[in-house]
Amino acid sequence: MKKYVVCVFCLACLTPLYSQGLSFSVFFEPQMSWLTSDIKSITRDEMKAGFNTGLIMDKYFAENYAFSTGISIWNTGGSLFYIDSTGFDFNYGRQPLLANSVMTYRMQYINIPISLKLNSNEIGYIRFFAHPGINTHINIKASADVRSDGTTYENENISDAINTISMSYFIGAGIEYSLGGNTALILGLYYQNGFWDITKTKDYKVTIGSVSLRLGVRF
Repeated sequence: MKKYVVCVFCLACLTPLYSQGLSFSVFFEPQMSWLTSDIKSITRDEMKAGFNTGLIMDKYFAENYAFSTGISIWNTGGSLFYIDSTGFDFNYGRQPLLANSVMTYRMQYINIPISLKLNSNEIGYIRFFAHPGINTHINIKASADVRSDGTTYENENISDAINTISMSYFIGAGIEYSLGGNTALILGLYYQNGFWDITKTKDYKVTIGSVSLRLGVRF
């Protein structure tokens, strides 16, 4: 229940009050993501390329410091290697996974960040920034492929096996290059790591992490 209270609070924080000290940015982030399990019999396999794109709103409470939120669409995933045989709940029912199976997850989320934006003073046309915060993820699509010696599934719907809500923390850093007025180009590097289980299974916990390059425009 506490998890859902936190998520409702995060959603409520998206409602902007238009006033002085408000700026917006659009961004696109190519990224590499991975999945991690908390048990030794399920290990991380290949990383997966994806992207995150959306809108960020910064509300400045001091000259160089702002509360930051927004919304984005996050396409992500990764592969897990199942050392032992087990079962998995696809949308049409539970199916066996043989030992030494690899499952590749593909997921799409709506992201809602709650964060702080910390900027340096402008040096020439450049300012440096740090951007720590928490992301709330709302799952809207999930599918998977399975490869093993005796079993192959492709593009199977697994949305019923994925939690609707999950969360992660992130830290970003980069530069803004001024184009004049309030307009600036953004270049940043971000690391994100999940701390809530993305799956509904009670047998183990799976979290998601990523490294991304942020390209954006502030206006």
